[in-house]
Amino acid sequence: MLMVAHPSNAQDSTPDIQETEKQLKQLELLVNARQFDQAYSLASSIRNNEEGRPSFDFYYGLAAIETGHFDEALFAFERLLFYQPNNPRYRLELARVHFYLRNLKRSESEFKQVLKQNPPAPVRNNVKTFLDKIAELYRQVEPEFMLALDLAGGYDSNINSATSEDELPQEELIFPVDIVLSEDAKETASAYWSTLIHFAYLRPISKTQSLDVRAIYNKRANSETSLYDLDTLIAEGAYGFFTGPIRWRLTGRYQSVLLDSESFLSTLSFLGNGRWRQPNGASYGIGFNLGQSEYDDNPNGDIQQMQYKFTYQSPPKKSNWTISAFFGLDDAKESINKYNGKSYQGFSVQQTTLHTQRSSYYWMINITASEYDAINTALYSKLREDISLHSTLGWRYNITSKLSFRNDYSASYQDSSLEANTYQRFKAELGITYRM
Repeated sequence: MLMVAHPSNAQDSTPDIQETEKQLKQLELLVNARQFDQAYSLASSIRNNEEGRPSFDFYYGLAAIETGHFDEALFAFERLLFYQPNNPRYRLELARVHFYLRNLKRSESEFKQVLKQNPPAPVRNNVKTFLDKIAELYRQVEPEFMLALDLAGGYDSNINSATSEDELPQEELIFPVDIVLSEDAKETASAYWSTLIHFAYLRPISKTQSLDVRAIYNKRANSETSLYDLDTLIAEGAYGFFTGPIRWRLTGRYQSVLLDSESFLSTLSFLGNGRWRQPNGASYGIGFNLGQSEYDDNPNGDIQQMQYKFTYQSPPKKSNWTISAFFGLDDAKESINKYNGKSYQGFSVQQTTLHTQRSSYYWMINITASEYDAINTALYSKLREDISLHSTLGWRYNITSKLSFRNDYSASYQDSSLEANTYQRFKAELGITYRM
């Protein structure tokens, strides 16, 4: 038996196809005539049916750029590059979108990718003009406002960073017998949820100077027990300025920590950091942190803190590296608390890699060695010395330029000369972030 198309269906579909082609041709003509408002209006009316079609996405993206609809343009050119990753025109327009969104590092990286493809001289000149503008923006400040909300949940194998042992060995103690630990003093696993709110506002006072304020609130609640629930509030104000190619930021910060809804720790700090950006986009950084911490349940527990840090950051590329070295001192104000003072040094390495136009993955390793200033003679016969290793692996997927998912895994191990301070910890977390 022969199967034939129904004549009426064939006749009905032909006008639809012809109408679509007519609209696409009209969209192209409007863009070429620089009538971008009309072009964007037309593209929006047919977007639901034509989105994902290269002949539509290209002109739709151009119209969206020129009318200030940068999020829509971003997705249009991301789709185009997904299917044609070596098309220099698509990459050029994507770089422009990131520039207008002030994603300067990403914009710079995309523009440099265009130059590697040896484009015609007019395109090279256009790209270099944008790169010069990016370099100029790095040397000046613009108004910024940011409000972010992060909601997350996960599993933590050791919410109190405690030992898994049942006893403390008498070899470390001033007592002739082992000490049996209570359940609260041992490793506790729990599921948890967290909420983070981050606000930041920067106001220029000249092209090279600015004032900014930031506030961060983070709440973490555990399902197993509330003993280790944390509420953390950070508030800071800063003055930023340039001296030649170096950008400086001087900051005053207050931090308050509540443990199980009870005031636990407060810290006042003065921080300074400088970043020297190189012509190739790499940067060198130096920073310090001078602070004082007070423990509400221990009037003799005040600690004065000093930390110094040196950082190298690679040029913006598909993969970006940051390498840091640091050292510091925690000095107990009261001699009775000297055993909580310490000196430490360490380094960290982290990498972020753009996997696709919307997704990235990242990892970090931190190693710190610490030596305490005195023995806690009320309990121990040995000096505390620690070596800590912390690692993180994660990925993030951007649904839009404002909304993203993330999935993080971290593992920590601390080897201490004291059994009570030797522990392992693993954490897995899934979160969603909205940023405006």
